[in-house]
Amino acid sequence: MRLIIHKPAVNPNWVTKGTYVASVDEKREWILENEHQLAGKISREIIHKPELNIWMIIIPVIFVYFFFQLNRSVSAKKEFVKNFVLTRKNILNKARALSEDEEKPDFEEMAQSEKVPDCAVEAYKTWANVLFEHYQKLLNEKGDSYAELVRGRYQNRDRYLLILDRISKAENKFYQALRKDLDGSVKNAGDVIQAMEKSLPLLRYEEADGIF
Repeated sequence: MRLIIHKPAVNPNWVTKGTYVASVDEKREWILENEHQLAGKISREIIHKPELNIWMIIIPVIFVYFFFQLNRSVSAKKEFVKNFVLTRKNILNKARALSEDEEKPDFEEMAQSEKVPDCAVEAYKTWANVLFEHYQKLLNEKGDSYAELVRGRYQNRDRYLLILDRISKAENKFYQALRKDLDGSVKNAGDVIQAMEKSLPLLRYEEADGIF
């Protein structure tokens, strides 16, 4: 009787025993998830849920109002996260596509498609380019988590903080340009943007501390 031994299929993502090589799409998902986490933290900083007090428990009508306000707060946070990540996701997808077509995106065209007001287009293009280059570097790095991609690319906390500082400065200039357009038309836009400008750098420094 002849014994037939079937060799296990080789997973192309495993180059050597015990060494996993993540695909570009996996790395894209890690980066996107990190942006979602950042957005969630910012939403908790700038969108506060109503505080429950004794009168809301004693008086049913007020208790109902509390839950109505709470639901509005939860919905606002979800909407904020979705919109905060939207542009970053578009830029990340462009960085992902570069590995296939090797063509740098047209940031002017992206600004138009996202309906960026004229007064903020140049600031948007600068910010988008900084973020695009950062994403591209991470996508080209080896690692099996977002933290490993960052450590592999930037080596230490100080170098990582340099790119985070570049992103924050470009982002703040974009928000400042947006404020000129939104202040007269969107209620509390200036307060929200100011809160984001204050919160983002601090949250990014916390992220760096967690990675290094």
